[in-house]
Amino acid sequence: MPKKIALFSIGWAQDLMHDYAKGVVARMQGLDVDLYIFTCYPTYISEININDGELNIFNLPNLEDFDGTLIVGNSIDYPGVFESIIDACKAAGIPVVTTGRKDEYAYFVGSDNMDGARSLYTHLIEHHAAKNLLFIAGHESNEDSNIRLGALRDVMGEHGLDTDTLDVFYSQWEPKVAMEYIRSRYEDKKTPLPDAIVCANDNLATSICVALEELGFDVPKDTIVVGFDNIYSAEIYSPSITSVDQRFEDIGGYALKILLDVIDGNARNRELYIGCDLFISESCGCECTRDLNYIRRMQGKSVFYSSMMTTIFERDVSLLEGKALSGSTYEEFETNIREAIAIDNSFIGKTFHLIMEPAYKQSMTNVDTLFRKKGYSESMNVVFSMENGVTADIWEFETRKLVPAKDPKLKNRVFVFVPLHELADNYGYMVFGDNVDIVANGNHLYEFVSRINIILSKVRQNISLRVLNRRLIELTETDVLTHVKNRAAYTSKEAELNSDISSKADKAFALGVFDINNLKKINDSLGHEAGDEYIVNCCSTLCKIFRSSPVYRIGGDEFAILLQGDDYEAREELLLKLKNRMREIADGDSAPEKLVSIAGGIGVFDNKIDDSVSDVFARADAAMYEDKTKMKENEL
Repeated sequence: MPKKIALFSIGWAQDLMHDYAKGVVARMQGLDVDLYIFTCYPTYISEININDGELNIFNLPNLEDFDGTLIVGNSIDYPGVFESIIDACKAAGIPVVTTGRKDEYAYFVGSDNMDGARSLYTHLIEHHAAKNLLFIAGHESNEDSNIRLGALRDVMGEHGLDTDTLDVFYSQWEPKVAMEYIRSRYEDKKTPLPDAIVCANDNLATSICVALEELGFDVPKDTIVVGFDNIYSAEIYSPSITSVDQRFEDIGGYALKILLDVIDGNARNRELYIGCDLFISESCGCECTRDLNYIRRMQGKSVFYSSMMTTIFERDVSLLEGKALSGSTYEEFETNIREAIAIDNSFIGKTFHLIMEPAYKQSMTNVDTLFRKKGYSESMNVVFSMENGVTADIWEFETRKLVPAKDPKLKNRVFVFVPLHELADNYGYMVFGDNVDIVANGNHLYEFVSRINIILSKVRQNISLRVLNRRLIELTETDVLTHVKNRAAYTSKEAELNSDISSKADKAFALGVFDINNLKKINDSLGHEAGDEYIVNCCSTLCKIFRSSPVYRIGGDEFAILLQGDDYEAREELLLKLKNRMREIADGDSAPEKLVSIAGGIGVFDNKIDDSVSDVFARADAAMYEDKTKMKENEL
């Protein structure tokens, strides 16, 4: 059995996570190791129950089934989440290697943030004579952000600069928040720009550049902007962002190497630091040592391809949405989803699984269904399962297995797990297999997961409404006393039959009209409760005789029966059977309210003479009154 390694990370750190995962996957090659990546997209500015729904994916794996765990800790800044993963690993008794955030239980591999930051900030002060500085931080509790802020203060102090003059703004890692801050601070053009704006990461740096350019400022002419991480999008941006490369691909490879050594019982140091590389570029006014023109030309060539793939992505998701919403039942939803994914799976790849909580299906018919807020059910419904391009007819599986189908011939497997939910309500999860690059395409992955979540919520709402509407119709068309169809239901069916008659449809049907005898006598002598019991007994007898036909209570003591199919063919025999049954009950010497006395007549539709259902009803009604007269004469 291959070693199972779990990797936990927040998806927003897509460039770093992708490099880290690439390093892990490269180190896996030739080894008997599979990687399970659990990722999600919570934010600091969303409602907390939305984040609960996202972060719940970290509760999916049973870590007792794993050999070890990797955690990209600097991406997990949500209170208690990092600690809960560590606690789960402790309980499972498996080793952990973290990156970007330490824990006494875990081994640690990380970049020398302090050294990298000091190199960058020393360059700003010594080479560019920067004195007045603004620091755009991440989250108050984020260790990486705080290390970089601390390094800046240290370097300022070492160069005789007053650290009290350093402005700090906490962006919560949200580029939009950082941009709004810059706009509000400098839009009046009266507040002087700092010598340099130092950002805790490259995403913040590029967003700051955008905001400054919108206000008419030039970077680096009017102010320097620097970042951290050296992500690709910041490198090709104009101006290319001066930054620090943390060598996350190397860190990922070393992290797995240490983890496997610990699993095998080999002694390792508790901590390992990888040196950072200072990347000097245009945003600080320096000449970049890399060939940015070539890099940008290559990026330009990819614009058409990227645009085409975005169009295909939008088309595929729209097709999926249309198919999913076209069903009126959960079963139709499953069928439609399977068909839509099978048609085109260019985005999801050859291995993909869509797994749903049983509560999702139950909620279609029961609006009071309670969803799990934390964790996953022991057994899950499989909506779609494709392994290496082959779809599998699997409808249910044990959640602990995580993946419904796995090809034993494939080695070095990589599975990416993302959550499905509405707010904190757990809908299930999706699995992307053998496609580590999907975590690099974080925007599309986030968009895909978000759209699927919206589609699932719409499907649930639509089908639930249909079910409720059907139940409402059933309630409005059901007789309260006898629970057969009522006058409103008969009127609706009559309109439907009249439409068929008008269109000259080939219809073969008959109407039976039945009237209960002696109801007034029972009401007057025994009371209305006895009268109601008498009505129910008579109705029950009609239903048992005409088993294949809908029965309608169209008046207090009057019933109509639409005879079709077998009942239509055997209508005369059934009418005789009703007479015989009434005699059997009468011979039993029952109490009056237990007796059954019903007069009835049948009218058969004739397309040569009948223009509407009322013509058939009139003949049946006349036959019923004729039968009622005979019954009175015979005193039955």
